[in-house]
Amino acid sequence: MLKIAVCVKQIPLVEDANFDPVSKTIRRDGVNVMSAYDLRAVAQAVELKKNIGAETTVVTMGPPQARDVLIDALGMGIDHAVHLEDRAFAGSDTLATARALALWLKRGAFDLILLGKYSLDAETGQVGPEIAELLGLAQIAGVRKLRLEGDMVFAERESDEGVEDVECRMPALLTCAERLIAPIRIDPKTREAAMSRRIEAVRSPSLSTEAAQFGFAGSPTSVQEVRAQEAPKVECKMIDAADPARAAAQVIAALERMGALRPRDHKPRPIASAIRKPHRGKDLWVVVETNLAGQITLGSLELLSTADGLAAQLGGAVAAVGFPAAVAKHSGLLASYGADQIIILDHPSLENYSPDTAAEALVKLVRERTPWGLLLNASERGRDWGPRLAARLGLGLTGDAIGLELNGEGRMVALKPAFGGNIVAPILSKTFPQMATVRQGVLELATPNPARKAVIETVRPQLGKPLTRLVRATSNVDESIAPLEGAEVVVGLGMGSGGPEGIERGKGLARVLGAGMCATRRVTDQGWVPRQLQVGLTGKAIGPRLYFALGIRGVPNHTVGIKRAETVVAINNDPEALIFERANIGLVGDFATLTEALTEAFRRRQSD
Repeated sequence: MLKIAVCVKQIPLVEDANFDPVSKTIRRDGVNVMSAYDLRAVAQAVELKKNIGAETTVVTMGPPQARDVLIDALGMGIDHAVHLEDRAFAGSDTLATARALALWLKRGAFDLILLGKYSLDAETGQVGPEIAELLGLAQIAGVRKLRLEGDMVFAERESDEGVEDVECRMPALLTCAERLIAPIRIDPKTREAAMSRRIEAVRSPSLSTEAAQFGFAGSPTSVQEVRAQEAPKVECKMIDAADPARAAAQVIAALERMGALRPRDHKPRPIASAIRKPHRGKDLWVVVETNLAGQITLGSLELLSTADGLAAQLGGAVAAVGFPAAVAKHSGLLASYGADQIIILDHPSLENYSPDTAAEALVKLVRERTPWGLLLNASERGRDWGPRLAARLGLGLTGDAIGLELNGEGRMVALKPAFGGNIVAPILSKTFPQMATVRQGVLELATPNPARKAVIETVRPQLGKPLTRLVRATSNVDESIAPLEGAEVVVGLGMGSGGPEGIERGKGLARVLGAGMCATRRVTDQGWVPRQLQVGLTGKAIGPRLYFALGIRGVPNHTVGIKRAETVVAINNDPEALIFERANIGLVGDFATLTEALTEAFRRRQSD
């Protein structure tokens, strides 16, 4: 019979984010729940148990009150529950957490280990890949469709541009996306019955006599002072929408007075002209990525731009590290954005992406050359293989950073959002190289210097057989719409758009404005807009200078993702819609009529 383990986490409600300023940890004495993605992992385990037969076990690591999520899981249909509970675990970062869980999981000889794609409190998805690396397992992250046949796993996973079909053999670790399966709801009577079920308690000495592996001592990263991010206080100017054409003209006039139609006024920093020489312990490496079209991603160029600025303070060089070998054809572009050296990793196994081989390809090189820092894109792939590399090398990794700084000691400070962007935590690493994945669109893109020429080096690592096979990659990106990441103007669409026809109207406005486009979770659930464009608590966070919220109710699950938007224009047929509490300009009326009027008004403005 199939043996399945599900790792879950208890988290505070996002709106109840509460940090202890002394211990710099999250206070969990308020309302706590199972992380939303973990609910999918539990539901998937129960579904497999019903359909093909399986013995299921749920495990969590946390304080005494974390027992509640285990009771929930038992009530949902899980067979056994295990609680890793010990003060020695307190303060564990992702690697220390993964280490403790892996030590327990190793005992169980599980065929399948399931986790949520990431946790909503710290917005972290590193534990799953780190466990997979520590146990030497195949992993597939962000699974949205799943089929098992014998010992084979066939999955469709989320990518930055669409979806990928991947397969591997069990044992394997999967992280579950929101679209995989609906969570299981349990009634009070079922939960009450589950409260009498046995929960096995596990203390740290039973996992390892080396207490330094756990808690603060075993954590290579540490949190500095926490910075609260307050939502902007706005007063909404309501415009009479009885005459749509007139209302559209008034919106444009108001935006002009506010300066919201002018591009942000800043001159990008130029890339340094000098080619720097490598210096052991002071170099900054940037792992660059390509999209399905083979082009270097914007996020990669932003990372190089930032690395160029940091290199001047560090006294080392900037190396662009890329795979597969075809990345070499972009050497001129990479050099123009700050790369002094380009390291190409060339091996047949790297032609077909697998997270384990990607991590393995860099291990020996990092150990031999000891760079000061290693920066990756916080893309679906960067989040996939980056934690495996960190686990293999025992390094601290800050995931999904939105900024990078140097402190007075010359160490990297990675600024990490948490609780839907309500909190920003500066993270330090105790280990070198210091690692971070950084979100696309949050770092400034410098002015390239096309005269720069970088040194190109090809490295051919020795690699084992990949644990997963990428069968197919499919893009659902609409190339006629500007990319969402880094867009100064964004058109957001809610359920008030009415369906695919309304989405096309929103796209029309976005095209006229040269804007990016996003949507609420419910819209992406309907399949009207790709999941990659979801903004909100379980989607992306954006910071445009101008945001059009069209047919969006304005519930916190979405507005937490537009916290950094400077000016918001909202259209909704409900005068009591919450979105007007976040908007600077509001119109109450029909979505289709007002959207078309705005599109035509902006089109005329551009032709004048």
